[in-house]
Amino acid sequence: MKIKIPHPQLKEALEVVSRISTKHVTLPVLQCVLIDARNNTITLRATNLEIGIELSLVGVVEDEGMIAVPAQTLLQSIQFLTEKEVVLLVEDGVLRVEGAHTKTSIKAIPHEEFPTIHRVSNTGVSVNAEMFAFGLKTVAFAASQTSIKPELGSIFVQQKREHTLTFVATDSFRLMEKTVPQKGVVLAQSFLVPHKNALELARICDSVGGLADLVVTENQCSLTFGNGTYVTSRLVTGSFPDYEQIIPKEYVTTVTVFKDDLIKAFKKTNVFLNKFLQVAIAITEHHLTISATNSEVGHTTDTLKAQVQGEELNLNFNQQYVIDPLTHIQDESLTMKFAGIGRPLVMTGVNDPSLRYLVMPMNK
Repeated sequence: MKIKIPHPQLKEALEVVSRISTKHVTLPVLQCVLIDARNNTITLRATNLEIGIELSLVGVVEDEGMIAVPAQTLLQSIQFLTEKEVVLLVEDGVLRVEGAHTKTSIKAIPHEEFPTIHRVSNTGVSVNAEMFAFGLKTVAFAASQTSIKPELGSIFVQQKREHTLTFVATDSFRLMEKTVPQKGVVLAQSFLVPHKNALELARICDSVGGLADLVVTENQCSLTFGNGTYVTSRLVTGSFPDYEQIIPKEYVTTVTVFKDDLIKAFKKTNVFLNKFLQVAIAITEHHLTISATNSEVGHTTDTLKAQVQGEELNLNFNQQYVIDPLTHIQDESLTMKFAGIGRPLVMTGVNDPSLRYLVMPMNK
């Protein structure tokens, strides 16, 4: 094999695939990128058995061939080159990387061991890749980080209304829902994407952009982009909780407050949190008071002006759980709806119904 590839294109492609390639004790080929040069087309493939990617590069194929080499090693070998073009050639099972002023040799792994990246063949729907990524990234933080319940360690994608897709994640203590516009999309079935895979899909969607053909089957989903990039992910089989049942229908207190005031108050209480990250929220007629106490550090209290409707309340929350969604709320002001003692708090932007966040209070 001997091919010539523009350096910027090769570097950008390797940055994408190297994040998917992972070290594996029993399958070392999974840390590799498979370079396939044939029919005047150069294709890079990578997979960790959970997610796989295939992308094509523009270049010159002088001799056809195929080789698998560690993706990180190849990326680090070409990352800081100043060459406009890189030559990749194979001799005796070794990949040689050459430029005008550089030569590197990388030992290969037999490419016959490289797993096949399955092509999903069902009919797909065209989605806006950036908005698809936006939905995944917005809710991802609320997914469970344990593997005990795979459905809680996933992002649930569904269509609740025409021309939109809704993304949901929960760890059973909090829940984030985000609806994004997707003009003309008709999603035949909802699906669950593993949290880690979802972040990789979002990163690839942001990198490639444009429109992508989304295909969903019982066990897999795939995205095919206009430039030929193809990515597929394993899906979680199982049922996502019927979360609409836990969202309160009535609230005893509604508070509207400036988002920046809330963020500043939480930055201060952060210094005084106890080991449970507990912050106290007190609601009076015209104010929202935030306080935290640490027996070894001290105590702090901040009182914020707010529009309050309903009962006075005193509740405790995990501060991290309350502050996590704030960066995703685009409005200057947010609404906090309290369902009562021991019941959920629901947060939204004042003018943004596309985002909804629910969090349970802590026991004292």
